[in-house]
Amino acid sequence: MRISTHQIFSSGLSSMQSALSQLNKTRLQMATGREILTPADDPSGAAQSMHLSAAIKGTEQYQRNADYAQPKLEYEESQLIELGNVLQRVRELVVAGNNDTYNPNNRDIIAGEIREMRREIIALANSQDTNGEYLFAGTRSQEQPFEISDDGRISYVGAEGPGSVREIELASNRRIATGDTGADVFMNIPERSGLRTEAVFAPGNSLIGVANVELKNEIENLDRALDSAGQTFRIKFEDDGGTLKYKVQDLDGNAIKDQNGATIGGTYVPNQPIEFAGRRVTLSVPTVPLTMPADGDEILSRPLTQVSIFQTLDDIATAFESAVSTDPDAREQLSQATSMALRNLDSGLERVDTVRASVGLRLSAIDTQTALNDERLVDLRSTRSDIADLDYAEAISRFQLQQTVLQAAQQTYVEVNKLSLFNFI
Repeated sequence: MRISTHQIFSSGLSSMQSALSQLNKTRLQMATGREILTPADDPSGAAQSMHLSAAIKGTEQYQRNADYAQPKLEYEESQLIELGNVLQRVRELVVAGNNDTYNPNNRDIIAGEIREMRREIIALANSQDTNGEYLFAGTRSQEQPFEISDDGRISYVGAEGPGSVREIELASNRRIATGDTGADVFMNIPERSGLRTEAVFAPGNSLIGVANVELKNEIENLDRALDSAGQTFRIKFEDDGGTLKYKVQDLDGNAIKDQNGATIGGTYVPNQPIEFAGRRVTLSVPTVPLTMPADGDEILSRPLTQVSIFQTLDDIATAFESAVSTDPDAREQLSQATSMALRNLDSGLERVDTVRASVGLRLSAIDTQTALNDERLVDLRSTRSDIADLDYAEAISRFQLQQTVLQAAQQTYVEVNKLSLFNFI
């Protein structure tokens, strides 16, 4: 078999190039610490490595989510503890203020302290975390959640309803809320006294939206109000031959009677209270020009199902400020106000405890899931390392062998290069 000089040179050059390519690949593997440099090196291993890398990045994001949520929840817990302490102090003051040994001056002092604690609660409700986000604003965390109107009333303007609280993922199948809304903590407190009622226009009432028309609902008699607690009544207006009359009924249409057994009703007198079941409802209307209900209009007197912490504190502070120790009726009203305040303060404390327990469970979930995620990261990184990372001991040995092969190829090429007929002429 004849071998041409060109073929000899090409074979030697190819051997050197192959050895150099393998050496460079090993050198790059050692520089990057990776066994698989391109998918072509190991298609199956490359696919597994990519899947594992994605899982690692996802788990690391879960850990960052936990790092974001944990300090927020810890700060919320501290604010809730402070809120509970303030409400407990208010409760002690309410109990003390109802004592017969206290005079109006003493009660004024108590009322002042209660109002000061109300301001402290407002500050808690509008507190901000280290990122400047309002703690109890829900998803509207850049806006102050509680506003004070000119007449001192507190309103919540933060996020409410489904999706009102930001949630984060701790795992693919585990999500937790990073906070609670001010509506849940401060505003929507279950009304426990059964004595707080409201008067509202029934749907279709002709006075809805009319300027300077107001409804006021008060307790007229504590015992009878307690007997009717939780019930809804309606005041129905009817035109009787040109005379506007009213009658009081329950929701089934049954007439309501007074303590003497007489049916409650009669001719309507503008701006005069209507008393029934221990309640007093006053419809205030303009007299110039005179505004009157229309035939068939109805007013509902119904129990309040919720009351805000701020309203509870306002009411009891006002009751202490207006109490007169020598007036039996005023003393009765103070006892009534105290009873309502204590029950609703207890309801508020229960709500604080409930939210605190929820926050504690979320913090516990973060601790547990963070530990699980740490273990998962160790497993994922170990598995990826077994597939994609370089075995340096084997690579160094292979590198030295490839260097030797390259040197041998180069030396062989030099020696073969000398084998020419011209050298023998």
